[in-house]
Amino acid sequence: MTQLAPITAVACSTFVALILIRSVWHKSHAFLETVGFAQGYGLVPDAWTPAIIRALTVVEAATVFGLLMPGTHAWAGWAAAGIFAGYGLLMALALARGQIRIDCGCGGAPQRISGLTLGRNAGFTALGLGIALLPSGGLGPLAVLTGIAMGLTFAALQGVAERLAAHLPNIRRAS
Repeated sequence: MTQLAPITAVACSTFVALILIRSVWHKSHAFLETVGFAQGYGLVPDAWTPAIIRALTVVEAATVFGLLMPGTHAWAGWAAAGIFAGYGLLMALALARGQIRIDCGCGGAPQRISGLTLGRNAGFTALGLGIALLPSGGLGPLAVLTGIAMGLTFAALQGVAERLAAHLPNIRRAS
């Protein structure tokens, strides 16, 4: 039972790292698309957006490395929480301005920003805070592998949930 918190930290770190890896991948390989999504928010001048996307890509990549390296998960958890909270704030600002038809730009299945995406980001922010606050270390190889397997399972479930959420607008219209 004393290893539950560190195993949970490994599971959460793995899960959050996978989310951020997908985000970095999307920003790197679909750069112009990501810039277009970001410009859809209309919160900064269009000319600034490419530089901001590049900077966010670097910050997210550094956070991934921090999550995966022993001894750095605390600062990486804080960074991940900040990233997800920041994205959530941008979505909330856009929603408050009545922008309900823009894609979140998260890199997964296309999703319009909504209360659902805000809730998702709040959950991801809480995971980042949990990573920052949970103790780590002192785990044997089996415990580490258990945590990684848990994180991979969470990522698979998240992928299914995102696919379902991407179809919500069509489901609502059909009923």
